Amino acid sequence: MKWNLSLTMALFASMFLLAASPAAADEGYPKTITDMAGRVVTIDGPIERIITTNPDNSRTIIALGDGEKIVGTDEATIGSCICPKHGSEEICPSCWENVCGGGLAAIPQTSTRYEVNYELMVSLEPDVIFETMFWSDRADDMQNKVGCPVVCVGTDFDFDVVSSQIRLVAEVLDRQDEAEDLIDFIDSEVEMVRSVTLGLDESEKPTVYFAPRGAKLGFYDPKEGRDFTRTVNFYEPLEVAGGRNVAEDSEGGEINVGIEQIIAWDPDYILVACSTPDDKEAVEWIKTSADLQSIAAVRNGDVHNCFYPYCRGMPIDRSLLNMIYMAKMLHPDKFEDLDLEEEGNKIMKAFLGVDGVFTEYADYLVWPREYLDTL
Repeated sequence: MKWNLSLTMALFASMFLLAASPAAADEGYPKTITDMAGRVVTIDGPIERIITTNPDNSRTIIALGDGEKIVGTDEATIGSCICPKHGSEEICPSCWENVCGGGLAAIPQTSTRYEVNYELMVSLEPDVIFETMFWSDRADDMQNKVGCPVVCVGTDFDFDVVSSQIRLVAEVLDRQDEAEDLIDFIDSEVEMVRSVTLGLDESEKPTVYFAPRGAKLGFYDPKEGRDFTRTVNFYEPLEVAGGRNVAEDSEGGEINVGIEQIIAWDPDYILVACSTPDDKEAVEWIKTSADLQSIAAVRNGDVHNCFYPYCRGMPIDRSLLNMIYMAKMLHPDKFEDLDLEEEGNKIMKAFLGVDGVFTEYADYLVWPREYLDTL
C-alpha cells in the first residue's frame, strides 16, 4: 500500500513537471495580442473552436486553413457571402461541402446583422470569437457573456492594409506561415495589374462612374438610400485597373449624387455591380434611359456589369476579381493575354481551397460567362 501511494505521488509529480517543462512553455501561451479596436486580449492556449460574426473574418480563417474549426457563425457566412448561393440553391456544391469540416451550411448560426444568440455561443464552447470592427463596441460585453477571448478584426478596403488584418488573425491561430503565403499571393495579383497601369499617362485612363450598389431599383432606393445614384469616391480595384473614378474629388466616401451630376461627369464607362442573375438586366435599363442618353458611356455602349463588391463587408477575393476584370475591360490591348477565368479560379482557390469556384460563379451570374465568351 505504501509503495502504491509513493508511485501515485511520483506519477503526479512527473505530470506536473511535464506540464511546467520548457517544451510546454515554448508553445507561447498564454499570449497577449492587441486587436484592431486597441483592446488587449489574452489567448490562453491553442485555438481549436472558433466563432465568427462576419464573413470577412470567416473567409480569412478558411484561407489560412482553419475552416474546420469554425463551430458557429453569422447568417451572411452561411448565406451567400463565402460560397455562391441563390436562395436555397448551392451554386457550387463542392465549395459548400469542403470549405469547413462537415460543410458550411451545417455550422450553427450564432448571430445575425442585428442579434447575437449568446446562449448558443456559450454552449458551443469557443476558444475565441472573431468580431467585426463594425460592432467592436459590443466586444467586451460579448467576452464577458461567453467567457472566451473576443478579437476585433476590421474590414479594410485597401490592398496594402489588408495584410495587417490577415496577420492578426494568423497570430491568434498560429498560422503565420500560411498568412505570409496568402499575403504574397494577394500582392502578386495586385502587382500583375499595377505594374502595367502604373506607367499609364492620365490621358490613357478612361473615366468611370462606378455604381457599387447596383441599379435594380432605379435611380434611387428610398429604403436603403442607395442604388444607381449611390457611388464611392475611391474604389482601389478600379484605380489599380487603370480607371479614373469620376467621383474621386467628392467628399464623404460613399455618397448619393444627383443624375445631373452623373451627366456632368460624362464618364467613358459606367460599371454597375451585379449580385444575382436577375440584376444583370439593369445595364439595359441604363442604356435605354432617356435621362442618360447624353453620357459618353451610354452613347458608346460602354455600360457593363461588374462583381458586387460587398457582402456584409468587402470580400478581398471579389476585390481581386473586379481588379482583373476592370483592367481587361478598360485596357483590353494591354491585358489581352490575362486569362480572367484562370485567374478567377486561382483567386477563389486561394481563399476557399476549392477548384473551379469562379467557373461556376461565372455561369451562375451569366454576364461573366457572356463576357468571357467574347474574348
